[in-house]
Amino acid sequence: MRKDSKKTSPSVLYLLTKSACFVILCLILLYVWDLSKSPDTSRKKELTMTENSQMRHEGDSIPLKETTRDKLANHLSKKQDVPKQKHEKKKQTTAKKKPGKTVYLTFDDGPSSATQRLLQILSESDVKATFFMLEPNMRYHREAVLQMKRQGHKLGLHGVTHNKKLFYKNAHSPNLEMKQAQATLKSITGIKTNLIRTPYGSKPYLTNAQEKVLKKNGFVYWDWNIDSLDWKYRSQKYVPEVLNQLSMLEKRQTKQPLVILLHDIPTTVQSLPILITNLKNMGYSFEVINQSMIPIHE
Repeated sequence: MRKDSKKTSPSVLYLLTKSACFVILCLILLYVWDLSKSPDTSRKKELTMTENSQMRHEGDSIPLKETTRDKLANHLSKKQDVPKQKHEKKKQTTAKKKPGKTVYLTFDDGPSSATQRLLQILSESDVKATFFMLEPNMRYHREAVLQMKRQGHKLGLHGVTHNKKLFYKNAHSPNLEMKQAQATLKSITGIKTNLIRTPYGSKPYLTNAQEKVLKKNGFVYWDWNIDSLDWKYRSQKYVPEVLNQLSMLEKRQTKQPLVILLHDIPTTVQSLPILITNLKNMGYSFEVINQSMIPIHE
C-alpha cells in the first residue's frame, strides 16, 4: 500500500505577523518619501538660495554702485575741468604769443574825389590809415576831412602848393605852408596836428635850416620806407611793388615801422582792396602813426 505524506500549512499567527511587518515597512518608506517632498523643506531650500543669492547680489552691487558713482563723479569733474583747462591753455598761448606785424598805410595829396570811396574801403576792411593832406583840398572836400575824423584816421599835413620851387624856397617857406594847412584843418575839425610830410619827401630837398624852423614850431615830419610807386604805375602794378619791398625789409629785419607811401588818387583806390587782402594774408595788422614813434627820414 502506498503511504500518503501530509503537508503542514503555515499558522495564522505567522501570516499575520509577516503582513504587519510588510505594512510597517511600507509606512516607513512612505513617510521617508513624504519628507523628501515636503513643501517646507523645498521652501527652506529656496529661501536659503534666494537669501544667499540676494546677499551675494547686494554684496556685489554695493561696490559696483560706488564704483559707478565714483566714475560718474570723475567724468563730470573732468567735463567741468575741460573748459578751465582750455581757458588756461588759451591764456598761456596768448601770453606767449609774439606781437603781430604792423604796417602803416599813408595817403598823400588828398582829399580828392576818390576819398569817399577810399574811406569806404578802409571802413569795410576795418583798417585805419594816416592822411597827409593839402590845404586847398581840405577846404574843397571838407566833408571828407570830417569823415576821416569820425572814422578814427590820423590827420596830417602836406603843405599848400606841392611845388618844389615854392615849398623849399627859403628857410621859412616850409613852416609857413604847414602853418596855413594847420590852421585850415583846425577850422574844419577842431584838431590841431603837428604831424607833417613834406612834398616829395624830405630828402634831398629839406635843408637843415628848414628842418630847424619846423622843429622850433613843433612840427614832426615823416617820410616812408616803402614807396608803392602808385603815382608812376597808375594801375594794379603798385600792389606787387609794395609786397616786394615789404619782403626785402622783412629779410633785413629792420626795426623801423613799415610805412607805405600811397596817394589819394582813383587808380590807387581801385586796387586798394587787393593790397589790404594780401597784407592781411601775410599776417599784418594796420595802425596809424602816433607821437610816441620815432619818425622815418629816408
